[in-house]
Formats: sequence, structure tokens, C-alpha cells
Amino acid sequence: MQTFNYFEQEGNTYKLKVQKGLFYTITLGCIAAIIAILMYSTSKATFLYVAFFAFVGVLGILRTTGVIAFDNQSREIQRKRFFFSTPVNYSFDDFDHFLISKQKSYFITVSIQAIMVMRKNNKTRHILLAQTLFTAKPLQKLSEEISTIMGLPQN
Repeated sequence: MQTFNYFEQEGNTYKLKVQKGLFYTITLGCIAAIIAILMYSTSKATFLYVAFFAFVGVLGILRTTGVIAFDNQSREIQRKRFFFSTPVNYSFDDFDHFLISKQKSYFITVSIQAIMVMRKNNKTRHILLAQTLFTAKPLQKLSEEISTIMGLPQN
């Protein structure tokens, strides 16, 4: 039996572990920004700033409830963005390719994203798998684990 770093196995279903640390950090940053705005802002738009950061903070918390599950038996990928959203199912046959996207600022890599590109009903859909800072190696390992789960040929 093979163990995976980025997945929790439940029978024939593999659930991608959520990056809770990232989303909780975003939420804590929003709370700190709200406190700073309330303490030091003299602008008439204070309410709008607080509402914006509260919205982003709530999205950060809700994002930790999302699920991406790979079911080997039915050969499906189920994606739920939040606990209350409707799940979207993709077949393993809808898979097109992996995309690892780097964002650089002044020659420094500041954000890297791993994305699964799916083609369903002649439309391209992107599934964000994970994000990191500065290095793509963990995302490369994640894509290799997904390839193993889906039974894709290894290069």
C-alpha cells in the first residue's frame, strides 16, 4: 500500500489535504488589518475597508472547508469549493494537463500555483490544487502523486 503526503485515503477515495495554514494566515492578516483600520483610520471609507477585509477573511475560513476527492473506482474527481456549495464532478478522461504557474516580482518567485486543466463539454476548467511560495518542488511532488492516483503514465 502506497502512502501519500498530500492525500488522505478512505477506501478507493483520495482526498486532497487542505492548506489550512495558508488560509488561516490570510484570515489572521485580515483580522489584524481590521483592527488597525478601526484604531487608526480617520477616512470616511473606513466601513468599506473593514467590510472588504472581513469578506476576504470569511472567504479564507470558508476555503478550508473545500474538498477535492479522487475516486479510483468510479474514475471521478469531485470538487467542492465550500461546504455549502454543490459538488462538481469530472471524469478522469476530462483531464488535459497539469499547469504549474509561477509569479515573479523583481526576479524573485513570490507565488506558485498547481492547477489541473480539465476539458469538459468543450470548455476548459481549472482546478486550483495548491499554492506555495518561492519553490515549485512540493507542487511537482503533488502532481506526481495525482498522476499515480489517476494511473497516468509516469515520465
